[in-house]
Amino acid sequence: MLPVPAEPESWSRELVKEIAMDIGKEVVAYIEVMYPEAIEATSSTFKTSVRNCIYNQIMAAIEINDAGQISSRIKDRKQFRREWLAAYRKIRTTHSDQSAAHHATSRTDETQS
Repeated sequence: MLPVPAEPESWSRELVKEIAMDIGKEVVAYIEVMYPEAIEATSSTFKTSVRNCIYNQIMAAIEINDAGQISSRIKDRKQFRREWLAAYRKIRTTHSDQSAAHHATSRTDETQS
């Protein structure tokens, strides 16, 4: 991890934007090389979405420069991710259960015909 500069105001916003975009592109390239099947299984906008999500999070994070606010943001983001993933998993499980029940019903109907 690179050390944080003593004077953050010496970094221009444009430089941080370039860094954020570069990190986003690097993560996308990593995903593409390490998990090609994941890339193939996604929509054409997946790579752009991942890159922009990373960029947006970095740009939002630099808006805060008070240690208390930074800690609070990290805590809030952690809580959001936990709730977001839990909701997604619940929806996915419910959808999978409904889909399985639908397929089972359809198969029963087919065998009875």
